[in-house]
Amino acid sequence: MFQGSSFKISPLNIAVCTALFSHVAIANTDETVVVTGNPLQAADVTIDASQLEKSQASDLNDIFRTSSEVSVGGGTDYSQKVYVRGLEDTMLNVTIDGAVQAGSLFHHQGSLFIEPELLEQVDVSAGAGRATDGAGALGGAIKMKTKDPRKLIEAGDQFGGRVKTTYSDNTDGFKTTATGYGALSDKVTVLASLGYTDQDDYEDGNGDTAEYTGFRNKFGFAKIVGELTDSQTLTFSYERKEDDATRYARPHMGYFERRGNPGNYPLAQSTYRDTATLNYLLASDSHWLNLDTTFYYTDLKLERFDDPRFGTYIGNTESIGGDIRNTSTLDKLTLIYGIDFRKDESTFSGGNQTFVDKGDQTGAYLQGDYKATQSLLLSAGARYDRYALDEDLRDGDSRTEGSDISDSGFSPNVAATYFITEDVNVILGYAEAFRGPQVSELWLLDYVYSANDRKGEKAKNTELTINWNFNNGYLSATAFDSKIEDVIGRDSSVYENIGTVDNQGFTVSAGYQLESVAATISYSRAEPELNGVPLNDGNMNIGTATGDTLVTTVNYFATDDLEFGWTGRFVDRLTDVPDGTDEKSGYGVHDLYAQWMPISGEDLALTASVKNVFDKAYRDQASLSEDYNGPFEQGRNIKLGVNWGF
Repeated sequence: MFQGSSFKISPLNIAVCTALFSHVAIANTDETVVVTGNPLQAADVTIDASQLEKSQASDLNDIFRTSSEVSVGGGTDYSQKVYVRGLEDTMLNVTIDGAVQAGSLFHHQGSLFIEPELLEQVDVSAGAGRATDGAGALGGAIKMKTKDPRKLIEAGDQFGGRVKTTYSDNTDGFKTTATGYGALSDKVTVLASLGYTDQDDYEDGNGDTAEYTGFRNKFGFAKIVGELTDSQTLTFSYERKEDDATRYARPHMGYFERRGNPGNYPLAQSTYRDTATLNYLLASDSHWLNLDTTFYYTDLKLERFDDPRFGTYIGNTESIGGDIRNTSTLDKLTLIYGIDFRKDESTFSGGNQTFVDKGDQTGAYLQGDYKATQSLLLSAGARYDRYALDEDLRDGDSRTEGSDISDSGFSPNVAATYFITEDVNVILGYAEAFRGPQVSELWLLDYVYSANDRKGEKAKNTELTINWNFNNGYLSATAFDSKIEDVIGRDSSVYENIGTVDNQGFTVSAGYQLESVAATISYSRAEPELNGVPLNDGNMNIGTATGDTLVTTVNYFATDDLEFGWTGRFVDRLTDVPDGTDEKSGYGVHDLYAQWMPISGEDLALTASVKNVFDKAYRDQASLSEDYNGPFEQGRNIKLGVNWGF
């Protein structure tokens, strides 16, 4: 990765390093700068499977722990939410193998139900950007890609497998995964994976037990890849993840009382996600035809049993959609264009009543990249999206019948990359993103409805980035100014446009490798405000403000078979808060890992990782504050893992 070094940069380095070096490639030919990659397509954050393996990732917090631009709050995995530059994942376009994860379960818990063990790569694009980021990407996009059996099969082998077991001392829990993969023929490869996690309630840094945070997760995954011809590939995958546990009714809060009665009480709950994806890839010899087509189905379901106030309720959101895109290369011009669509249906049943929302999105997009000169790359694109929402009549609804709402809008973007020298480039870009009415939050479907004059939301994002590559290192800086107009919020029982979110900030990152030691550092600031007031815990489904964040990593390669790593995450005290709310305390948290491959020539890895080494008692600033009875994060957690491949 770094020229002039006998070691590769560690996979645990912060994602900016990966994005910069793998997507911004330049070469010197006859002393003229030649652009050989497209920095405008690079993700702001890239995380790969080996990084997740070394940290022994088990939840969203583990996945994004080394990114200063991404925060994860909520305590346990079931209630975690992801924030990119302070905007919640509900404001982003999130996909798994191209399948859009639509809808919101409940504002008191997360909606991203992901198994890190299955992920090959995660890309995060912050802020409104390219037309190919998908519909409604107001705050950016998160693209998750699952593992491919073709990349797991060793050269010369036909079949293989892997068994992995991890013990976590904080929760006295085990996670076991068994995976098999192989080639059924020269053209067909398959993968199947099963996993089970059994975790007790965790202890925070004070030594107190966080009640009802334990879980019993199960997941299953299968993928089949058929290479129909040398240029055509057909891939089908199916994933199911289940969670059954007793949780608080508001999972991202601790226990509290209201008027002498429990305001947050435990409930038996069950959640699952099913996702099926079909992809057809045609990489022809023609410069005109390179087709990438994806169709998908997702069902996200939540059941809550014997609620003392409401009884038993069941809700689910089903999504059916697709994306058909083609890439044409014409000398110095590359065009990516296509259409995408999605149909969502959210159903909420309980108390002998059923409520249904139906939403539709249809879009067309075009993104062009043009190498104007040897050192100047231009990009421009746009997408047009139409949304429609059909709402049932709710309890207490003042309307005499449900409503049909539709809206449409354009999302243009333009950017330029200029290579000042072969080692220094500057990127300036502007992008907009439009999002129309979508299905309502699932657990409010029985009484919250849209205002008659509800309008679509529009994001506007301007960014300036400077990148400098030098021998064995890099330096990168990005400044952004974002605005989301006509943001949708909830006023009691009505969804309506409540104002404008303004967000300014920057990220500065650097990395360097000297012999067997690699180090990175990244510092980020984002200051999201709604109508001039900092976002806070009450702005659920929109975002929350956090203090400036510094993330550092150091990785040491002792031998070819032994390596060590340290990650430090430091968050400054948040003092810019709304009137009447408390400031949020800052904190510093340290993580360590060591990985040893003890038997030469054998695929056996022993991994030890320690999260929150000094047993810090803290609330993540992306979690609810003490004002909202937010939970403390998990205290020190020592994980011991054995990963054997055969």
